[in-house]
Amino acid sequence: MEMDQYIATTVKNGASSLKGEHDQEREWSELLPDVLHLVSKRLPDLTDFARFRVVCKNWRSEAPLSDLPSQFPWLLISSGSPKNQLQFYSLSHGKFQTMSVPECHGKELMGPSRKYVFASDRTCSSLALFNPLTSEEVPLPPIDLDWCFPISTSQNCTDYVAICGGKTEYKIQTLGLCRPGDDKWTVIRKALEGCLMIYHKGMFFVYSPETRTTEVIEVKSGVIVTTVPPPPTKLNCLVESCGELLGISCNRSLNRDGDCKIYRLNCEGKNCKWVKISSIGDQMLFLDGGQGFSISASGSIQSERNCIFYLGSHELIKFDGVSTTYYLSKYDIESRSWEKISLPSMEKPVWFLPSH
Repeated sequence: MEMDQYIATTVKNGASSLKGEHDQEREWSELLPDVLHLVSKRLPDLTDFARFRVVCKNWRSEAPLSDLPSQFPWLLISSGSPKNQLQFYSLSHGKFQTMSVPECHGKELMGPSRKYVFASDRTCSSLALFNPLTSEEVPLPPIDLDWCFPISTSQNCTDYVAICGGKTEYKIQTLGLCRPGDDKWTVIRKALEGCLMIYHKGMFFVYSPETRTTEVIEVKSGVIVTTVPPPPTKLNCLVESCGELLGISCNRSLNRDGDCKIYRLNCEGKNCKWVKISSIGDQMLFLDGGQGFSISASGSIQSERNCIFYLGSHELIKFDGVSTTYYLSKYDIESRSWEKISLPSMEKPVWFLPSH
């Protein structure tokens, strides 16, 4: 599915709402190209961008697909959607979008992600990077594991992809790394139950909640090159931001009096330590469990800079099984305050950023 086709589908019922009477339409269509381009770059969501493009030929030419706006990620509903369809939830509009994507049938889609999500079958015999908007699929080599999930996904087709997985009968987990086009995974095996993991600059970083230490493992050799001393507080997420590795320590109870601390990993040779920082500048962090990603807050989302968006879940045990509900909270780093963001009921959402 090409992006043009997706945009046409998205705006099928919305284009007329942006067109007024004939005279009004003509007046708006004659805005200067520079003005139109400035407006298109400040639209808060891909849906707005799509509707902007169908007003008239002039507006379309000043909003090229290569110039998608900075925007909030969408929530991709990874299960519970009808067969061959995907659902996305737009935070900016507070609405679901449904797309027909036959290529997603039989795939388990996992994030958090930017341009691609990680797609697998129930085992790990069929793996790929998958773009839900364009249906572009980048094959990855299979790996002999019963289960696996991403710990670092690709922004483009040249980046490394890192996974963690294992065999059902063993407690040993496997760290794997490959580039799209490789014929096999680089594999490191280690007991890692409950650990936080991330691939960053040629190394695996493995944080143990028990010891609160972080092992730095060289990918090529599998050797632990150094062990980082514990930070002052227990970490519950590792995330890369602007080329730096951050450790996040948030109060998962989301009590309004709770705090969220951020540490940056500083290394001089093999001497590494976690250093507390008070700001992430113009960045925003989007977290999901022990993973996440960072984007720059520009244009219409500039006001959300220096914030953390945390996607969490609650489990409720019922007589007929376990019910899981999902919630979203925003933490303002400067004011050190939490804000709960209303979400409708949904099945297993994951972050997806369509413009990256």
